[in-house]
Amino acid sequence: ASVDGISKVGYYTGNGASGQTITLGFQPRFALIKRTSSTNRDWFIFDTVRGWGSGNDTAILPNSSAAQFTNFNFGEPTSTGFTLPHGDSSTNGDGLKYIYYAHS
Repeated sequence: ASVDGISKVGYYTGNGASGQTITLGFQPRFALIKRTSSTNRDWFIFDTVRGWGSGNDTAILPNSSAAQFTNFNFGEPTSTGFTLPHGDSSTNGDGLKYIYYAHS
């Protein structure tokens, strides 16, 4: 559940061509994002301990048997939410729907 200043559950529509910012009202250290507008899409987990926001992010896919993977830019946490890079269909595909859970 969403708790002001601590966690937020929500959804957004990707814009693909340009990055976007998701406003939470706090700086997240953990985010889980899932594309909902198609089947067989991965859950992505990002956290600041693994370097989320470094530009060389490490992510975990809990629905996969693969190990964590690195060398991607999945955006970064900001003081009031998180950014999403342009052109990445995993988290910001044009017109695609996503759900998320973020925690401070």
